[in-house]
Amino acid sequence: MTKLEWLALFVFGSLTCVGVGVGLSRFHIADLKPSDGVLLLAGLLPAAVVWWQGHLIKQQMQLQAIIELGREWNSWDMLENRRMAWNSQNEPDIENIESILEFLEKVSTFEKQGVISAELIWDTFGWYVSRYYHYSKDAITQLRKKWTPKGFDRTLYKDLEDLANRLLKQDIKKRNKCKDKGLD
Repeated sequence: MTKLEWLALFVFGSLTCVGVGVGLSRFHIADLKPSDGVLLLAGLLPAAVVWWQGHLIKQQMQLQAIIELGREWNSWDMLENRRMAWNSQNEPDIENIESILEFLEKVSTFEKQGVISAELIWDTFGWYVSRYYHYSKDAITQLRKKWTPKGFDRTLYKDLEDLANRLLKQDIKKRNKCKDKGLD
């Protein structure tokens, strides 16, 4: 369900509860007085307002995080790192791609911790997450071996791996919906 559908469900559920409470109190069923319906409404309305404000604050925090990540991604240093990330054979340069993978790992960790949503990442950094992960799988394996030579550390760039796979599935699902609707 989308956020708007959840909101509509919440509002409908709240109004239904108030309606039932007012109806029960109006007919003196369940030992409710007519004023109890008003108390129910007075209790649910502030709860709905607080919930909605929390929702807006979370959206604002997500947008602020994306703006900050966008600044970092488009900074002069990161643009230089991105330019140097590929060698002359058009393969990831193991020494230079690491800073980009670290940034994308930070993006994926923010998503995992609920700071930003996967949908917002897809709309902003999704293409980069998917492409850099896909074309850097071998480099990630080499970096895992480099940083833990005695054993194979699968946790290094694990959030990036998980997010890239989820974004791919999300993209496939959206494309299939469009095909089903004939919106190619």
